[in-house]
Amino acid sequence: MSRRYPKELHDFVRAHASEGSIDEMRRRVLDKFGIEFTYQGMKSYFSNRKLHAASQKGRKRPESSKYPNDMEDFVRSIAEGRSSQELADAVNEKYGEGTITVAHMKAYKKNHGINTGLTGRFEKGHVSHNKGLKQTDFMSPEAIERTKATRFQKGQIPHNGGTPVGEIRLRKPRKNRPGDRAYYWQKVAQPNVWRMRHVVVWEEHNGPVPDGCMITFADGDSLNCDIENLILETKAQHAIKNSKYNRFPKSYDRESAEALNRLADLKMATTKAKKRRKTTK
Repeated sequence: MSRRYPKELHDFVRAHASEGSIDEMRRRVLDKFGIEFTYQGMKSYFSNRKLHAASQKGRKRPESSKYPNDMEDFVRSIAEGRSSQELADAVNEKYGEGTITVAHMKAYKKNHGINTGLTGRFEKGHVSHNKGLKQTDFMSPEAIERTKATRFQKGQIPHNGGTPVGEIRLRKPRKNRPGDRAYYWQKVAQPNVWRMRHVVVWEEHNGPVPDGCMITFADGDSLNCDIENLILETKAQHAIKNSKYNRFPKSYDRESAEALNRLADLKMATTKAKKRRKTTK
């Protein structure tokens, strides 16, 4: 038993808790016992003692001072498939101009849980209202003229220049790609043409990478784009090194890397020779 309030108050609240709202009980306690609760204090009192006020369900909603009492039923009956603008227009036509604005209608729908079924997105199969029309069919000559000042022309570069050609950026490994590595990328042309930095460096010294070949790193560091660290190898050499000779360390000097490529060539030649002997028997 709480020492703060008399037993008679506890008995009274428990006996009449379900007869009205929390706010009504707060006023009744003040009138009967002269003890003033805040709304939050009375709400906590109910919660702490597991008491329940009267349900609001089924109680008649008092007449709104702003909107007609039957407006909610009217809005619900016509809401399906209608925008806030259309609903506001319908309400203003029924109850008088100025009853509700579009902004207030949006809030009204949210507060009353009214769903129109509209998502605000174009649904699959939607046909644009200006499909097949020329610009002059749905825009005035003045409006068309105003758009010319802000149109992008073919080949035009944004006024801020965008990312300049030659800029280098680091692209980190992708988390959803196991084994992916970080590489430097370089912008080589406008508007948005990028290539791997190590390939660009190799081609600056040696010309285009031949078909079926790739550029790898002698020391195994994918961020070391120094020309002395770059090696041209075939994709077959690269595959054999990764599958047959992955016991070798990934970091080594250029001489060792090139020797490993020759070892891969020897492995391929040996495999071809064995296949030829089998076919000749």
